[in-house]
Amino acid sequence: MGVNRRDLLGMAVIGGVAVALPARASAAKTPATLAIRHKTGRDYGEALERLRDYAAAELDAVGLPGMTISIVDAEGFAASLSIGWTDVDKRAPVTPDQLFQIGSISKSITGIWLHAAQDKGLIDLSAPVSRYLAGVPLPAQPMTVHQLLNHAGGLAHDAPVFPRTPDGKLWTGYKPGARMSYSNIGYAMLGLIIGKVSGKPHFQALEDDVLKPLGMTGAVAHIRTADRGRYATGYVPIREDGVAMSRAALIPGPWSDSDNAAGAVAASADGMAGYLRYVLALGAGKGGPLMSDAAAKKLLAEDITSSEFGAGARYASGIATVQIDGKPALHHTGGMTLFSSAFHADPVAGVACFASVNGRLISYRPRLTTIYAIQLMRAVVAGTALPSPPDPLGFRRVPTPERYAGTFVGPDGRSVTLRATGGGLVVADGAGEGRVELAGKDSLATDHPGYAAHQLDFEGEKADRFWWGGTLFGRGAALPQPAVAAALKPLTGDYNGAEGSFVVLARGNALVAEGAGEFVRRPGGYWSPKEDVGGVTRVWFDAPVNGVPSRLIFCGMDFIRID
Repeated sequence: MGVNRRDLLGMAVIGGVAVALPARASAAKTPATLAIRHKTGRDYGEALERLRDYAAAELDAVGLPGMTISIVDAEGFAASLSIGWTDVDKRAPVTPDQLFQIGSISKSITGIWLHAAQDKGLIDLSAPVSRYLAGVPLPAQPMTVHQLLNHAGGLAHDAPVFPRTPDGKLWTGYKPGARMSYSNIGYAMLGLIIGKVSGKPHFQALEDDVLKPLGMTGAVAHIRTADRGRYATGYVPIREDGVAMSRAALIPGPWSDSDNAAGAVAASADGMAGYLRYVLALGAGKGGPLMSDAAAKKLLAEDITSSEFGAGARYASGIATVQIDGKPALHHTGGMTLFSSAFHADPVAGVACFASVNGRLISYRPRLTTIYAIQLMRAVVAGTALPSPPDPLGFRRVPTPERYAGTFVGPDGRSVTLRATGGGLVVADGAGEGRVELAGKDSLATDHPGYAAHQLDFEGEKADRFWWGGTLFGRGAALPQPAVAAALKPLTGDYNGAEGSFVVLARGNALVAEGAGEFVRRPGGYWSPKEDVGGVTRVWFDAPVNGVPSRLIFCGMDFIRID
């Protein structure tokens, strides 16, 4: 269902007394509550108003229901912002005590526990993983615990601990330690290692040894149905059989339990204040109350280049170091089925912010909100003018609309026009118009009903042609449709699994997974993305019936043909 908003005046709770904040046009449609838990000598009032208004504008632009925000500084200031709706149908606003799943931000909590355990002599992070994991079908190439912490083990992004592969084992796509490749399966194994070392379920160890000592009130490290009433309601797109677009219709999403150490921590805004304070302390080289200062300094110093987090980024045990306006900040995001999260912390300025949204849509994470919070608080600390807010949908706007504008013709005379308008694009044909958003490099998404099933993947220096599914369109005139290689035809189709779906297309001699690009068959019998020569990501086509695969195995997980 769509998120329908009413005009509500933002309110603040300061010292237990409700006071009206000045209403601004950008925040007028969304309820917002500010709760200041601890004051200091700094006045963040105007900065928090601007942050509130921007966060409300971001929710409205993307089309998501609600957001919880935690803000702290190193001097003891702590506040939370609750914006939008926890339940759209009931018109129930977000509250600061509700749990939001923080997703992959959990990885830093896993990393903190392991570094603290090493500081106590309980584990050697430089030891091979095999020392602590008996029975797991590990790859032939040995990897260390610390390499898993830095996503440097060469493992897949996602895979089961016991994968469906030809030999039943996990694999590496490059020599462990050579570089970083983000891996949830690596952190799942780190959870098993914590269980081995601590002698109790890893989530219990995280709660006992990290969450509680940091004062993360109400936070949990295990997503359980029994706790569901404590959470904000999470929303997902009502349809996911086409391209992802902002402001898509949403419905409450399906719940699933999880104890995966890669992302099973959930916390309230108030609870995340304790986490943010500790991250600021780590950045300043302070480890108490969990580890020594020497161990804290080592945690962030033993890092690795991380292109996944942007140019010049580094990564250390669940925490990335990135740049905001040329100055370093600690950072991570988290994406779950029902929640999207981000945090940024600047230990030099001594300011930090966490934000989480109770919904999943496009590739959105609330990182622009947390970046803007850092910029605002830096300005307060420095005594300079407060910065203007960012464009909440800048990451989805087509940067050069004129590059793609024109009329394109497909087979049988089918034609569609991309028209530049107001700094963007629309798709139009005789049946109507649709919005256009950037979906990737030279790839566009639209909600035009006739073209919403696939991306428009452009080719050529002049973007004079695009693929729509397996159909080629040319600018101004139809193009010959490349003959599909006979060996590829049986592989094409829609495959559905517990983790989502795959659309496999054949474009001439190229096999394409929509949204993931071209896949190439490797000597080992698997397929992997064209640039992924070593095969970090691996696909097998399996269980043929009359020569047509009935199952696609993606990184050891089953996806069943549904067309």
